[in-house]
Amino acid sequence: MDEAPQAEAGRRAEAPAALRGHLALLEENLGQTPWCGPATLALATGRSYAEAGVLLRSIAPAWYPAEGPIVTAYWRDLLEALDAVGIAHAALDLPEKRRSLVDFARDGLAPGWYLVRITDHFLLLHSHGFGLTTLHDNRHTGVLVSAKTHGRRHVTHAARLLGGPLVA
Repeated sequence: MDEAPQAEAGRRAEAPAALRGHLALLEENLGQTPWCGPATLALATGRSYAEAGVLLRSIAPAWYPAEGPIVTAYWRDLLEALDAVGIAHAALDLPEKRRSLVDFARDGLAPGWYLVRITDHFLLLHSHGFGLTTLHDNRHTGVLVSAKTHGRRHVTHAARLLGGPLVA
């Protein structure tokens, strides 16, 4: 009889990274809301929140504290971390005039996963096509992009994920 709960636990542990979200990250961070840079990296790579912090520290040890939370992450370090774990990505050319996240998401964004920096925040977008885009970050999992979900902030950097557990 004990086999059924163990089998169920095994299936949950093997769930695709695409199904993991902010509540799992909250639990991994001992009930504290995780910071957006390491959280986004954890979701994009399929690694734990703690492992994402270790990865960032290994990329740029002079920029991140040896212990404690990583409060501020840098775009270049997130991309380098993706490279370090073999997740291909392609930077998007953005117009000189910055667009809001809502406009960015609805204006012909091809289906797929995107790492995005908006004003002062990192997140993942999942474009389903036809302007339907969901947001994944340290406080949201699979919610529609709207003015209430960071939609009025401006996109400053974006890269399409070409590999990794979310794309697989």
